[in-house]
Amino acid sequence: MLVRYVNHAGTAFTLYGDNLSFIDPMQLHTWEWSYDLSNRVNGLGGRATGFARRPRPFELELRMRGYTHAQFLQQVNTLHAVADADNMAGQPGKLYVDDQYMRCYLAVSGDQPNHPRLSNFMTRDVTVLAVEPFWCTEKSFDIFPAATEETGTNYGKKYNLRYGYRYGTGLAGYSIKNTHYADTPAIITVFGPAVNPSAVIGGNTYAVNVTLLASERLVIDQITNQIYTISGTGVQTSVFNSRDKQHDIFQPIRPGANAIVYSGDYKMQITLVQQRSELLWTD
Repeated sequence: MLVRYVNHAGTAFTLYGDNLSFIDPMQLHTWEWSYDLSNRVNGLGGRATGFARRPRPFELELRMRGYTHAQFLQQVNTLHAVADADNMAGQPGKLYVDDQYMRCYLAVSGDQPNHPRLSNFMTRDVTVLAVEPFWCTEKSFDIFPAATEETGTNYGKKYNLRYGYRYGTGLAGYSIKNTHYADTPAIITVFGPAVNPSAVIGGNTYAVNVTLLASERLVIDQITNQIYTISGTGVQTSVFNSRDKQHDIFQPIRPGANAIVYSGDYKMQITLVQQRSELLWTD
């Protein structure tokens, strides 16, 4: 198991997985739903409503050590810099356990460290602020234009660290499978060139009235409820008001097989962001 924190700027710090810094991974298995309770008039029972996973803080015990005192000092100072950068920028990072992640601020407060004088060891409790208090696993599907379909090692099914398939067999042959137990938000990326890209996924239409050049792409992000284009130079432009307003472009993907119908004129990537309250137990 590898536990690491990656801040909004992409700087990573290992929290478990080497012999210099570590936590007890079981601390990461805490979870909580918020809800509203109401009682029956007769006083016998009631009902629970309004289930939600709202932002929440939780405590994490960090233990750090170094082979030398200089190495120890470098560890604790680097960790603070990685976490503080997010707080000052107001942008969360990601706490990873292998390929699962949670969007959070790693340390918004910390208690007095337990650090014997001149030692190379420290224990400290920090407060993690989980702004999106669920664990995410991404599963990506690459869908290629029918005209570029080929056979051989470069096409057909593709497996990688993020899991994925390559498809490209015509309008009737596109499909993705959501293996999660609940509706799952997606990040849909369309790669140019494309004119007014539109796709029907699982019976729902996802369309934006934009024109993309070959170097541009369109992103429909159902996690942040943003729709934007990215130019060849990396400039991001909101096109939220250009969405097809007759359909719900933020409707998540249902569990099971979801047929895809689209023109097949451009490449798409559909990334399902499967969310769990509790960290998935793995070996």
